[in-house]
Amino acid sequence: MEPLLLVTKLGVYGSLQDKGRFGYRAFGIPLSGPMDYRSYQAAQRILQHHHDQTSFEMFVGGFEFEALADGVYVLTGGHSTCLVNHVPIEMWKTFHLTRGDRLSIKGVHQGSIVYLTPLGGFRTNDELGSQSYLPLGNLGTCITKGSILYGQVSASLKYNRGLYAPYRPGFDSSITVRLFKGPHFHLFAEESQRQFLQDPFQFIGGNRMGYYIKGPTLQFQEMKDILSEATQFGTIQVPQSGNPIILMADAQTVGGYPIIATVHEEDLHKVAQMRMFNTIHFVLEEP
Repeated sequence: MEPLLLVTKLGVYGSLQDKGRFGYRAFGIPLSGPMDYRSYQAAQRILQHHHDQTSFEMFVGGFEFEALADGVYVLTGGHSTCLVNHVPIEMWKTFHLTRGDRLSIKGVHQGSIVYLTPLGGFRTNDELGSQSYLPLGNLGTCITKGSILYGQVSASLKYNRGLYAPYRPGFDSSITVRLFKGPHFHLFAEESQRQFLQDPFQFIGGNRMGYYIKGPTLQFQEMKDILSEATQFGTIQVPQSGNPIILMADAQTVGGYPIIATVHEEDLHKVAQMRMFNTIHFVLEEP
């Protein structure tokens, strides 16, 4: 491993993430991995990685780096102002850093998550088969101001590569996502079932464990104890407050709150990129 970047300014939250930690959910360890898999995977394809490598995932921006070696990188994800030595660069397209260059990721204007990926990926120690950082499990490497991001010094690509602009994802302030009924959907009052599928909800905060949304207060037909159920990325739980929680990449593997629905896997990237006060609508997919 060779030092690639020095973190000179820490933004809201950042972590190293590879494709995820598979095979340990039975032991209570979540998959982790990228929140927006589509943007993460796009970086891998742009850089022609044969196997998915580790990226640095950043929420909302605010990060600055100093290059410790020459290298090729790509930035994907939410629309952000990105600068090299104070000169704007284009996202979704490879760029070159020379030792001593300064890379700045300013505020994200659309969406909320940005991925920085070097040619060959970042490198850190594998823990349980993955380099993804999971703070509650004390797995992976915590990145703070002054941390060094390691990788391999790779030869430059023969040509610059990128994703043609019309094929880059958009990040709307109002999204519609598909979902499947959960095992406890029938426990909710008919009016709440209708509201859940017809009325908009608003994103009011969260993190890699879960996103909180607020809309019509969902009511149960009657309060009753339920058995804990397995959960996953995209499970929608409803606590006694009646305000749903969408479980995200680092969420627990078992939950005791009623599960009203689960988000379709192909729409998770849209949920992940929500910003404060964005709205979300649900559409039921019949199995």
